[in-house]
Amino acid sequence: MLIVRNTENLAGVSISGDFYDLDKLVEALYTITIDEFSEKHTKHIRISTRVLGLCYDVRHALQGDREVELLDNEMDEDKMKFHSIITPKKNVYYKCNYLYPEMFFVMLALNELVKIRYKELSKSKSYFTDAFDKNVIWDDTIATIRGFQGEVMKCVKEILSENAFARWLKLMNSDYIYIQNIAGQYIDLLNIKYIAMDREKRLKNFNKIAKRIVEFSSDTDHNEIKKVVVEAAKEYGTCEGNIRIQGVEYPDDVTW
Repeated sequence: MLIVRNTENLAGVSISGDFYDLDKLVEALYTITIDEFSEKHTKHIRISTRVLGLCYDVRHALQGDREVELLDNEMDEDKMKFHSIITPKKNVYYKCNYLYPEMFFVMLALNELVKIRYKELSKSKSYFTDAFDKNVIWDDTIATIRGFQGEVMKCVKEILSENAFARWLKLMNSDYIYIQNIAGQYIDLLNIKYIAMDREKRLKNFNKIAKRIVEFSSDTDHNEIKKVVVEAAKEYGTCEGNIRIQGVEYPDDVTW
């Protein structure tokens, strides 16, 4: 079972599961994202590449490159005796952490990518395809993605008041966000600002950061960054995702 929990200091969430749980999530993330060589959904390549950043961490977790924890599996001597077997009493779970601002972006990006999968599976001309279409309703990739998003949502609900959570939920499900147009460097800036906060300040600014990501198109900081990135990409003949903003550097350590 995939487990998503808040980290102690609310820097983000921890994502843990056994090898097969995480492998299934990795496969779903690979499937839902748009290939970098796609000629059909080119506007979604950049957000797909960023979503694959989550995939990268989860994949390294299942390879044992992040954290490992042992969880009680409820096996005891009586059950072993009844089944005439000897088994471990704990299961190995692999775990990685992910920053909250980045996760807000991922949640929005996944919503957009799920719409594309709806359209592809149903062969509809519209992105607003009925989720109960016969070719969509039991799609394992969408089910895995939605299950993961649901676990993240429960973490948010756990730390916010009822009213604050309702506002967060409304924000994250707003219409016409067009998250595919966001500058990834802006997400980096918000990540770094969030890392610098203590636990109390993170909680106080939780919905403010979600709002800044959702309403990025009217944010002055975002628009300034976007302008610089677009101009630099043209000047150096590269894609916007390859541009780095001077002074925007991640710290070596995060107080999770």
